[in-house]
Amino acid sequence: MIIEELHVKNFGKLQDVRVPFEKGLNLIYGPNESGKTTLHTFLRCMLFGIRRSRGRAAARDVYSRYEPWDYSHYYAGSMRFTSGDKEFYLDRTFQKDNVRAELYCVTDGERLSVKRGDLSMLLGNISEIVYDNTISIGQTKGITDQDLALELKNYIANYQGTGDSDLNLQKTLQILKDQRKVLQGEQKLKSAQDEAAKNEASYQMLYLRQEVQTLAQRIQAKEGQLQQLVRQQEEQGNAHLQKSLKKKQRRRGGLDVFQLATAAGAIAAAVFLTGEFRLAAAAAGILAVGVSLFFRTKLQKQILSIQEHHQEEQQMLARQMERIKGSIHDQKDEWNDKRAKLETLNRELKLSDREMPGKTPLEEEMEGIDLAMEVIGIIGQRLQNEIGSQICDRTSEVLAELTQGKYHQVSVDKDLQMGISTRQRYIPVEQLSRGTMEQVHFALRMAVGDVLCSQEPLPVVLDDVFAMYDEERLMETLQWLIEHKQQVLVFTCHKREEQILNAYGMHYHRVDVFDK
Repeated sequence: MIIEELHVKNFGKLQDVRVPFEKGLNLIYGPNESGKTTLHTFLRCMLFGIRRSRGRAAARDVYSRYEPWDYSHYYAGSMRFTSGDKEFYLDRTFQKDNVRAELYCVTDGERLSVKRGDLSMLLGNISEIVYDNTISIGQTKGITDQDLALELKNYIANYQGTGDSDLNLQKTLQILKDQRKVLQGEQKLKSAQDEAAKNEASYQMLYLRQEVQTLAQRIQAKEGQLQQLVRQQEEQGNAHLQKSLKKKQRRRGGLDVFQLATAAGAIAAAVFLTGEFRLAAAAAGILAVGVSLFFRTKLQKQILSIQEHHQEEQQMLARQMERIKGSIHDQKDEWNDKRAKLETLNRELKLSDREMPGKTPLEEEMEGIDLAMEVIGIIGQRLQNEIGSQICDRTSEVLAELTQGKYHQVSVDKDLQMGISTRQRYIPVEQLSRGTMEQVHFALRMAVGDVLCSQEPLPVVLDDVFAMYDEERLMETLQWLIEHKQQVLVFTCHKREEQILNAYGMHYHRVDVFDK
């Protein structure tokens, strides 16, 4: 990327300021409080926007510190830049109630989308933290901070090994962790459901056992009642009938004797009253026959009534027996159904308790996720070693060029703690002079920038970072920047950068914006 022009419409103390840049080294001179840092911050906000802080921090955030001094309702700017062989135009409005970003490809006439990531793609997908800790160095920011170490670790986790970060291993690992967490939840839920189902089956089995036992007792009681009725029908039915008939017959014999006595009395009375023996005897015989017929007919009717009553009792007993038999049949059917359900539940419960061969699909999927996470961990460690080695080697190369070979070997650990090796000994970076320490960190920034910004080389932006450099260090650093970077923006309030550039005949572009 080459920045061609910044147009500060209204930002901080700057209003309607156009700043042109060229390829190579651009020297932006201005005295203190002239607006150099404001312009540096404006460039960063054009590239990444402004993120507002919350609460009390909002009073000291970038938005508040660089809110326009005049016409604060108008907070905006634009820039022109090239990427590859195409020219682009970016226009932003920073006003909190009207945030807007528009990106155009001037070459093609195409309108792009900052929100969908088109600008990020043109910037090589670097973050603002990487930008602030590599290619952009502000005042008193020569030493890298821990944010760069975190970004570097994240980059290493996302690195494929070919120099790009299209495969986000860290994101993939997080997805796998989230998926494993979901599976663990599903497994826990399934275990709870299985346990609940087993408990429910156990309760059902207990209930069914009680019902089966109760039904068996009822069936047994009904069968006992039926047997009693059968015995009553067999043993008592005919005996009762015979007993009733004999009783009637005895009564019939008594009637016959009564009839004879009655007839005899009637004859004696006739003889006594009439003195006519024949006539009395005839009358007595007729009377005796009539009485006998009357009582015999009455007895027959009584016997018939007893027989009919006995038949009705037998029919009622038979109907009662049929009802009991039907009840026994229904209860046996219910008993058989419940016994079958009980046996089914018992088999299912035994199957669930029995250890099944192989693994469940959930267990197999979790094992696959664990294996994938293990492989990603191995790849990440290998890449960390590989990228760490690249950064150490590149930092050593840059520092050797900056120091004319005086320091040729730099060691960098995973937290970006550094030390340097001379031909005689190893020196922790904290024991170096301030100027040498800043050279080491500068070399580290440039090396990390070469790794993290390899997709799209971006301009190096330096805002008064050479205060601790002596003339020799400054000359070597400026020359290295001109030789290795396609565009460099040096903001300074000192004249010596320009003097050294002129003294050593190094090509640069002077930007006259703050000394007018």
